[in-house]
Amino acid sequence: MRIVLCDDHRLLIEAFRTALQFAGHAVVALAETPEDGHRAVLEHDPDVCLLDVVFPAGSGLDAAARIAADRPSCRVIMLSARSDPLLVQAALAAGADGFLLKDESIAGILLALDRVAAGDVAIDPTLLRAAVRARPAGGPPGDRLRRLSGREREVLRGVVAGRSTKEIARALGVSTSTAGTHVQNVLTKLGVHSRLQAVALIAREDLAGELRRPKR
Repeated sequence: MRIVLCDDHRLLIEAFRTALQFAGHAVVALAETPEDGHRAVLEHDPDVCLLDVVFPAGSGLDAAARIAADRPSCRVIMLSARSDPLLVQAALAAGADGFLLKDESIAGILLALDRVAAGDVAIDPTLLRAAVRARPAGGPPGDRLRRLSGREREVLRGVVAGRSTKEIARALGVSTSTAGTHVQNVLTKLGVHSRLQAVALIAREDLAGELRRPKR
């Protein structure tokens, strides 16, 4: 099986490459940003792309949607450090074929590859049931905005202002990785896949005034 690995943690994808190649798979490209991952899929036409959800800049969910649109033959398995049912919902909505936690065993990853290659969805049944039962990330945009925590509203204000993940991290006094997680949480709760879509949602629904008000 031909595979593209996309994650900003270089050590992780190097380890995955070694294990997958030892199991007989061909890792045709490594990428560290969603844009590079999408580009690698277009260039190498792999069977599967293992794709992180959260990046310091950009969204793995956005890249998954682009891959699904541009290379529907490529199966996408999302990688995440969080077993969040709403995140699973968002991954499936973006066109992903699987969702794995980053602490999954190599045997579990190999099984997931076999399942998506057979046309099945590769998600732990317990996590899939939780995703089905969870409150969807839909509803009126104003309700979605009101579901954000106070910290997430701060993050969204930074996104709307055009700040990078590093700039948001500095403003909040947290690490870039933590800020990236906050950004992805905001996108998931708003039901969008990218920063641009989040900004467009706020503008289209005239929610800027609501966003500026502190959470009650």
